[in-house]
Amino acid sequence: MKLDRQTRTFAKQVQVDLLGLVDADLFQTIQLWTSEGQASYVSLETYLALGYTHDIDDRCSLDMLSAQERIGEARWAAPTPQHLRSLLINMSMPLFVQHVLPLAFESLHVLHPEWGEGATFNAHLANHLRRARHQTLAYPVLDIPLRFRE
Repeated sequence: MKLDRQTRTFAKQVQVDLLGLVDADLFQTIQLWTSEGQASYVSLETYLALGYTHDIDDRCSLDMLSAQERIGEARWAAPTPQHLRSLLINMSMPLFVQHVLPLAFESLHVLHPEWGEGATFNAHLANHLRRARHQTLAYPVLDIPLRFRE
């Protein structure tokens, strides 16, 4: 997927600001985005890219489930907050644009139609996440220790 410069710039800013949240807030945000409204817009590939696992009987493989069972009526087990962070840190920008940004848009566009669409929405989303991070700055911005050059 080829991304234009503006899409890449604002998508990267959303990724940075999302990862700037502490683990609990990051996890809660993604959980909210995947469960907000009708979860039917969340694809199987998106759930898997975000580390969700399907709560299925051990005797049944994921391949044996119908598309409706896999997505619409399925029960998904969320990844741990640390695993989710790791996946988002290592996610390529095209995959982030394909899987994460649509979740945010579907969840938040109804509440904030003035944010527009595309890069404009992403810019507003980045600002929203940055404000959320600053409201909870009782914790370090990242749960990763910083290393300083000597």
